[in-house]
Amino acid sequence: MTLVVVVLGLTGAHAQAIKSFPLDEQTVYHLKVSTDKVTTLVFPQPITALEGSGITADPKNPAKMLLSYHAGDRFLSVRSLAEPATATLNVIINRKVYVVELTTDKAPFQSVTFYAADEPPAQTAGQPNVGPSRLLGLLDKAKAYPLLAEQYPEMISQIDKAEPFTQTAYRGFHVILTKVFRFDAEDALIFQVEFVNETDQPIYYVPQSLAVRVGSGVYWSALSDATGIMTPGTSDAKSGKVTPGHSNGYFVICGTPHGGRNHLAVQNPFNVLVFRQENHS
Repeated sequence: MTLVVVVLGLTGAHAQAIKSFPLDEQTVYHLKVSTDKVTTLVFPQPITALEGSGITADPKNPAKMLLSYHAGDRFLSVRSLAEPATATLNVIINRKVYVVELTTDKAPFQSVTFYAADEPPAQTAGQPNVGPSRLLGLLDKAKAYPLLAEQYPEMISQIDKAEPFTQTAYRGFHVILTKVFRFDAEDALIFQVEFVNETDQPIYYVPQSLAVRVGSGVYWSALSDATGIMTPGTSDAKSGKVTPGHSNGYFVICGTPHGGRNHLAVQNPFNVLVFRQENHS
């Protein structure tokens, strides 16, 4: 598997890819997107309506940018279909219009979180500063949970665990959430998922954009251990039926997009969010 780490607050490429802005109807937001990466915008409240120019939600309609959005969600995703390209998107929330201008760039934003102007993101008191090495250690503990439970039960006494086996369906595949672990001291949850490819072709996705939705809240991965490729199924030449392909992955969420504690219990009804990688080399 390919290990991908995304930590808010890092300098360099990761800091450039992850952005947070106060939501202000007097501001025009200039966002960078690309043809080979998905850019996801998250808003503090559900989106009422969208109006756009140079962008389409239907790949069959001529436009240089593609929009992915489901009514009632607080987030949307965009990707450029050509380079160079520009587009304008007006996001209506509670009768207010927020203007977003999109431009292709070699260094795109991948995650953009808008927060209410009167609630700026700040580190909540008691929220631990959890770095990549600590998250990797938690991931190792989650993977070794059966061994630890058998040989070192005292080590797992502070780890909450659930095996929901719930499914999130997509076109051509579905995701089974097999296990959820919570490390309360770090306010981190680790998700073990199984990708079930219902087609006989590989399906490519973006490991660093794995996320979960709980109610109206979306929580993005800070670290993922996944290949980015769903194993294709096997097609029977005679019957034409496809035996699904199976592959596994892990990802971690820690805190909230605003830097506070998420306080999420493992029993929550999580929906796993997976973003396709349509263009790949």
